[in-house]
Amino acid sequence: MSHAAVEQNARPIVSDPVPQDLYRLLMLGKAGAEILVACERPPFTLPCVEIPRWERVAENLIEAVRKRYGISAICLFAPEPSDDTIAGEQPFYQVMEIREARTVVLDAMRWRPLASLSDRSFADKQDLSAITNMLRQIDGIQSGETIGPFAKPGWIEEFFSWAQRETEPYGLHLTGKFRQFNASPTFSLIRFETNGAAVWFKAVGEPNLREFSISIALAGLFPGFVPTVIATHPTWNGWLTTEFAGSTLGEGADLSSWERAASTLADLQIASIGKENELVQAGCRDLRVSWLLAQVDPFIEMASQLMQKQPKIPPPILSRQELLWLGQQIKDALSAQAEIDVPDTLGHLDFNPGNILFSRNQSVFLDWAEACVGLPFPTLQYLLEHLRQSAAFSNVDPERLVDRYSATWLSRLTLQQYAASQKMRPLLAVFACAAASDWNAAFRSAGGRFAGYLRSLTRRMQREAEELLVNRTHL
Repeated sequence: MSHAAVEQNARPIVSDPVPQDLYRLLMLGKAGAEILVACERPPFTLPCVEIPRWERVAENLIEAVRKRYGISAICLFAPEPSDDTIAGEQPFYQVMEIREARTVVLDAMRWRPLASLSDRSFADKQDLSAITNMLRQIDGIQSGETIGPFAKPGWIEEFFSWAQRETEPYGLHLTGKFRQFNASPTFSLIRFETNGAAVWFKAVGEPNLREFSISIALAGLFPGFVPTVIATHPTWNGWLTTEFAGSTLGEGADLSSWERAASTLADLQIASIGKENELVQAGCRDLRVSWLLAQVDPFIEMASQLMQKQPKIPPPILSRQELLWLGQQIKDALSAQAEIDVPDTLGHLDFNPGNILFSRNQSVFLDWAEACVGLPFPTLQYLLEHLRQSAAFSNVDPERLVDRYSATWLSRLTLQQYAASQKMRPLLAVFACAAASDWNAAFRSAGGRFAGYLRSLTRRMQREAEELLVNRTHL
């Protein structure tokens, strides 16, 4: 609505309130043997805060605790629900560790030894159940029965000692201030301030373990295209990088920034030619033409069975005959790519604006859990798809991105090679995305959302194959 319309209606615009989630906090002392409760005597309640729904939990909880209670804390993990809990009935809980000294106590707040708690300690018995589950998880990690270094109280102090040793050769000193973005037993993403440039610590667990080895390999092979790694912590599958002074491409970037990202992507891919085996050994998915060709028939068979189990119409159900035709079109496109002899390169199956940082003169690429080796051009297609769905689409012409990307690649390919390959880019981009997914899991749970997603991708492939056939006919 325009300002004129607001004045005409003579009524203010009241935006809908942001939905909030209430979290009950299991706030441990630094030794991990005591918990902060919100009453002076039993029955106790737990400290609690509200944070915006659908936003980063760890970051918002830390800020809410700082504002409400005036203390610094770090998120550890969300305790597992009890076996007898009915889905959707348990409150949200988060285990946190207070980083101040043990003496921090607010009005009507008391430290209680965890060992002193009983069935009558809390007004809501779910609170004690959450504490019991928390202790069980921590005991499992400390005994080595389960993996989860970031669920263990005191890990952040261990991190500071390690990080300070690793950053000293660079003249950096951690100030103690940080922003925690992700928190779980096996994943971590935190930004730490120093006396100079900030540093970022990222650690990964299953199913993204490959991102650790890939990130280290890319930093060594392609400096300047990815964040600079200054230290690794293999036990935690974590690495420390210097901060790139820029913004993500999705944060109000102009046309030139999008164009530079496309051009830099082409530069990186060309630089990766000849390094395919190193990249696969580092953990990149092998999506070269020979592998993709081997996936066509089993994928089409799976898609045929998923279509038969589609619960409603619309969307349309593709017949087996239509799917067999689609499979042949994919095979023909892959075979044509092999004949064109476009080199295999590094690719990124999740190439979106949030994974691209830009400054005035540079772009770097993040989050390589979905790195792959294979045809180069599908990665550009993924960026174009995200552009069409973003607010920047009205100001950024996709063809300008394609032109900048093309100009770089035409230093390596003939115009005929490049043009022939580009015609097949949309179809093969969708198939590569589908083939690289765990589509067997979708088949095992044919009624799930992922199964619907794969049916949608298959219909998209059908449309792209038909469009490709029309273009061939008009040549």
